[in-house]
Amino acid sequence: MTRSGWPIRLWRDLRSQILVWIVFPITTILLVVTFHGIYSHQRAMRALVEDRDLALAALAAKEVEEDLVGCQSILENVRDHEVILDAQLIDYSPLLRGFSTQLSAFDRGVALLTKSGELLATRPDSTVWAARIQALKPQLEQVTDGESRTILTAFEDSPSDVVAAFMVSGVADEVVLVGVFSLEGCGGAGVLASLGVGGQGILYLVDGDGNIVHHPDKSQVGSNIPTELGIDNAELVEAGAGLYQDSAGRDMILARAPVGQTTWAVIVQEPWGDLLSPIMRYSMIAPIIVLIVAVGAFLIIYLGARQVLQPLEELGRRASKIAWGDFSAARDPVGGISEIEELRVTLNQMADRIRAYQAAMHSYVAAVTRAQEEERLRLGHELHDDTVQSLIAISQGLERAQNDLPPAAEDLREELGTLRELVNSTIDELRRYISDLRPVYLEDLGLIPSLEKLVDDLADGRALDAEFNVIGAPHRLPADVELAVFRIVQEALNNVEQHAQASWVGVKLEFDSDGITVFVEDNGTGFEPPDTPSELGERGHFGLMGMQERAMLLGGWFSIGSKSGQGTKIITYLPV
Repeated sequence: MTRSGWPIRLWRDLRSQILVWIVFPITTILLVVTFHGIYSHQRAMRALVEDRDLALAALAAKEVEEDLVGCQSILENVRDHEVILDAQLIDYSPLLRGFSTQLSAFDRGVALLTKSGELLATRPDSTVWAARIQALKPQLEQVTDGESRTILTAFEDSPSDVVAAFMVSGVADEVVLVGVFSLEGCGGAGVLASLGVGGQGILYLVDGDGNIVHHPDKSQVGSNIPTELGIDNAELVEAGAGLYQDSAGRDMILARAPVGQTTWAVIVQEPWGDLLSPIMRYSMIAPIIVLIVAVGAFLIIYLGARQVLQPLEELGRRASKIAWGDFSAARDPVGGISEIEELRVTLNQMADRIRAYQAAMHSYVAAVTRAQEEERLRLGHELHDDTVQSLIAISQGLERAQNDLPPAAEDLREELGTLRELVNSTIDELRRYISDLRPVYLEDLGLIPSLEKLVDDLADGRALDAEFNVIGAPHRLPADVELAVFRIVQEALNNVEQHAQASWVGVKLEFDSDGITVFVEDNGTGFEPPDTPSELGERGHFGLMGMQERAMLLGGWFSIGSKSGQGTKIITYLPV
């Protein structure tokens, strides 16, 4: 049997329903929840890290500022000391040596200079001040009386270190007290080193141009942060935090805080990828876990299809065969779970009961069928012996009357000729009806010659190619079986002649020890057969319904295979 409407049924079976209503929604919800959770977790975690790093940068900037203010206060205290204020000295060197303890924080030296750059005194003595004065001269000329100024510059005598200098004026009208220090001495480097930033985080100091002036990695001193991280100078000296990418494409959390009144800023930098906690890393692979779950669900569906759906479909096909009379279709196991096997056993028991019922009815039905055939035989004999003979006598009488007419009665002769042709045509039709009622060839010659005659008559009358084949060892069958085969093939060929519009038809008999299988196939227009035999009568296929009933009454089965435009194939099995 063929199945119609399969695209619609495809979405109505259990497998499709599980996919549509369970697997797809659950998988989609899990994916949405997972990705939303990952995204929300990352945003919340990044906000927490940025806030923490910003607070740490602000704390470090405050500590550096306090360190610088303390060093600046030392110079201001020295400047304001009454010994210096009251002194009228030409040589200031002894005075600087007298404040050696107070000035020890300035590890790169202290000097008294005029605004024009003249060196008055140094502590300790150094030959590098000539070069330093050239670097400080622009600042010396701009410093005003009583002013304290902090500058950040690099001196040629220490190119690997950035050195800071405090300039305090007011020792004399044209004298400036300069204290020079490295960040380790007075610039807060110790504070920066004491603050930890996780496993991979670092703290460092930059100037107003974004150049690194202090870094745990000395090789990074002098690097330009705007170039490395794509951040502008104006944003760099403002307090804030954000996510940036370095030149290698790695995501970095960058928090910055300005240092007091200077142009410096403390930077806290952490690799974003290294900040993910183990739980976060597990959540990153959650989509993979969801995918594995989805694959597992599909695998379960596949196994379910093999253990449930496919056996159920096979059992459905066998039930359809039982409906068409093949009561042994559910005899063999179909596999699958035990419940399906129990259903198959129940279906087979039902088929056995139906077959037993049919066997009980067989004698009665056979008697009815024999009575029908005997009645057909009687009608055929009566029509042949009485009606046909009478019509032949009428035809002969018309012929004699036509011959006895005088030549002048030509019109009457033609009219009698017309009546005679009508009578002869009626005789031919009656003989064809008699042949249908009483298969003479079947009685006289047997099943195979009678079927060959049916096929040849159809081929001659319809001018189509016809084939007749026999497989197995032919032998005579019980009369009721041969008659049923003959009637089924006769009705099938009538359908081909009247409806199929075929150019080829084939009839095949297959003999075996248990019975006979009959195949009638054509290449005609075809049709969509019903799913159950009960629909044959509803659709007006009374000839097919009679063929199916004949097969079932003899304990056989009947099957139709057809599609529109693809011809029709009828298979009938009758047991012996």
